[in-house]
Amino acid sequence: MNELTFGWKKIARGLPKAKKASNDRSPTIEELRKLVEFPDRRMKAIVYTMASSGIRIGSWDFLKWKHVLPQKDSTGEIAAAKLIVYSGEPEEYYTFITPEAYFALSEWMDFRASYGEKINGESWVMRDLWQTTNMNYGARWGQEVNNLKYIILVECFVAP
Repeated sequence: MNELTFGWKKIARGLPKAKKASNDRSPTIEELRKLVEFPDRRMKAIVYTMASSGIRIGSWDFLKWKHVLPQKDSTGEIAAAKLIVYSGEPEEYYTFITPEAYFALSEWMDFRASYGEKINGESWVMRDLWQTTNMNYGARWGQEVNNLKYIILVECFVAP
């Protein structure tokens, strides 16, 4: 305002060195593969989405299915998906995920729909686990059994 000039180089030398906020690093491919092998169906979608988009864990609290928008290329195939992160908040921004991450999210939503959940744009992308089989046997709580032959085989060996 008063047209004063400062020697910013000299001032910067007198300031203490900036400290790193954290010792974070990107996960290695081996670490990502190990996480994806986890038996929880949600894990693959979570790992692929977070690794390809860079979103934070807290953003899942705001992410609904209407915020995941597939982007097609000139041939009509899905090339990526646009995520609207923190929608409706002052920190709202968008990012993109790979087709693999989009298909993992889509598989997760299809799995939920196959067990009767009404999926629409207002559905949360991630949710807690729920009972997916009948409760004849306590050992089957929370298992996702999609194959009828497997159910019959288990009941033949377990039933008296």
